Amino acid sequence: MTVFNGELIAGGQFDRAGGMVAKHIAYWNGSTWHALADGMNGGVWALTVYNGELIAGGLFGRAGGVEANYIARWSPP
Repeated sequence: MTVFNGELIAGGQFDRAGGMVAKHIAYWNGSTWHALADGMNGGVWALTVYNGELIAGGLFGRAGGVEANYIARWSPP
């Protein structure tokens, strides 16, 4: 887990968070869980924030519908 843009980000080997579909990565906004983009196609085992971007590592080949070889990053909107 890590905090990114004031929200708690959780990664792991799951497909739901708080009853919502969330493929291996989700965020908590203080009241409910939400999926992060389209999620990943495999488990997320590491999360950190670097230079204002969320970095995720794990056993996935796609992140948010984009090819990613075990590591992905999100920039804030």
